Amino acid sequence: MIWKRFKKNKLAVAGLVFMILCILVSFFGYLIIPDHSPDVNLMYPDLARKRPGFSCNYLPLKKGDVAPDVSLPEKVLFGWNADYELVPVDSFFHKSDSVFFRTYGNTLFTGIPHTALVHKEKSVIRLTSYLGTDRFGRDLLSRLIIGARVSISVGLVAVLISVIIGLLMGLMAGYYRGKVDAFIMWIINIIWSLPTLMFIIALTFAIGKGFWQIFVAVGLTTWVELARIVRGQVFAIRETEYIQAAKVLGFSDLRILLKHILPNIWGTVIILSVANFASAILLEAGLSFLGQGLQPPSPSLGQMIKENYAFIVFEASHLALFPGLMIALLVMSVNFIGNGLRDAFDVNI
Repeated sequence: MIWKRFKKNKLAVAGLVFMILCILVSFFGYLIIPDHSPDVNLMYPDLARKRPGFSCNYLPLKKGDVAPDVSLPEKVLFGWNADYELVPVDSFFHKSDSVFFRTYGNTLFTGIPHTALVHKEKSVIRLTSYLGTDRFGRDLLSRLIIGARVSISVGLVAVLISVIIGLLMGLMAGYYRGKVDAFIMWIINIIWSLPTLMFIIALTFAIGKGFWQIFVAVGLTTWVELARIVRGQVFAIRETEYIQAAKVLGFSDLRILLKHILPNIWGTVIILSVANFASAILLEAGLSFLGQGLQPPSPSLGQMIKENYAFIVFEASHLALFPGLMIALLVMSVNFIGNGLRDAFDVNI
């Protein structure tokens, strides 16, 4: 029934499809992007700030050290280092048992034996940077996909933390009232009175800057609104006749909360969680832009804007526009989903 009502909102369905696609592509990103190195940090200074659609030939040369074997789960989560080095070349030719090449941007040819190549029969690999390269020569599409994974992960973990804390606080305050409610509302009012971004920055100073620290910091600031609204709904529900009847029958408080009150507020919890998801994405991007979020060289959409916003007035404006557009699409899709869920749970529509 809820799905049928949700499907009537075409924008919500489009947002859901886009989010599922982003989750799948970002999760398996290392297996499909051109740069599968850890933190997508493969730099080619000679290829810096190339336009979208730029293609180049690369000569795969053997490394001195053999790269360690990496399992498939590790490849999916963290990427891997190849056992060869890609050298961008302008032109090349074979002569007897050697290959002569001219690196990108240079005029002199260099000769190496065929044994230095990974594949003699396929001496050159041609790769295309569909969104261009950044100021360090890194593939922008690769960093955009893994950066989207960071934003989605922060949103999901922050929502999980906010639901656990906010639901627990709201249920206890609304059901037990009295001193319990006063104490919880005191905590809520203190956190509510602090500017969200400043509070998160203070938390990052306290617990450190890093991948998991950002999850915790954002999650600990998004539960307050959920707790306040759940508290208000529990206030109303606990006075209904069926709750009073459950108390008369001797049901425990835990059973009343889990089986009689919680199912009646799930719709509100889900809608607020979706809204918190969008807020978490924006908070993570803002923190990374200010240098308080994920630290280089790990990719982050906010950090990509920070690194490249100075190029907006030049011909390389796409370096900042693409990450900004990705953030906007993610947040807009989540908001569309939230609107669809609101309509699906509202029986008066």
